Amino acid sequence: MRVLVVTPEPRGADLEPESPAQCLRDLGCELLLEGLDLEGLDEESVLRKPPTLVVVDTGERLESAYAVISRVKRVEGLSDVPVLLCVPVSRLAALDFSQGFDDFVLRPVVATELYARVRQLDFRFGEYSGEETLKAGDLTIDLAGYEARFRGRRLDFTHQEFELLKFLAQNRGKVFTREQLLRRVWGYEYYGGSRTVDIHVRRIRSKLGEGEDLIQTVRNVGYKMRSATEDVSEQEEEEPGEEA
Repeated sequence: MRVLVVTPEPRGADLEPESPAQCLRDLGCELLLEGLDLEGLDEESVLRKPPTLVVVDTGERLESAYAVISRVKRVEGLSDVPVLLCVPVSRLAALDFSQGFDDFVLRPVVATELYARVRQLDFRFGEYSGEETLKAGDLTIDLAGYEARFRGRRLDFTHQEFELLKFLAQNRGKVFTREQLLRRVWGYEYYGGSRTVDIHVRRIRSKLGEGEDLIQTVRNVGYKMRSATEDVSEQEEEEPGEEA
């Protein structure tokens, strides 16, 4: 795992034994160390090999931490990367949960707790595909149990909506035309019109709620499920059609 650690410790200095950076290094993570001003951040390098986690360690200076998080979120390639904030116990009561971090860990860091937090964020924001489970960010599809959840909320899909969602998740990042989706999801024996796909996509987006942007319209082509590395693009509005 590649981790961007923002810390007041200067580059080249020996890391404190119980610092988040040293604990992450001990866990085998590849570290990219940056100072609080992020002046040395090479955005082109970040785009070539983006980190999977950002750790912000500013000690007692919560305002500096919030400024760093704001700056990180403006960097292309980092805006969707989860942020873990390290906070001293003395500053816990002053923590502002609206500042854009996704989880926090207490400082001085306990390696086992840090590892658990990192794993939890990796599960929430990562993606994987197995025989019984698909995961795309906050969307989890239980293939064996035939149900889907978004951020823990169970989604009530019809059979065909579930099949379409599952197919797009299994092929995340790939674009399919409406005709291809009809053949691959509905089957060769289905003779309905392509507007059937539009109707089902619209229903799925509605049920996903805040996760509606997972399914993207590729203008003049068709649909795809957004990959983890893509920015959210503007979606084409479809006029509702009649299902054949």
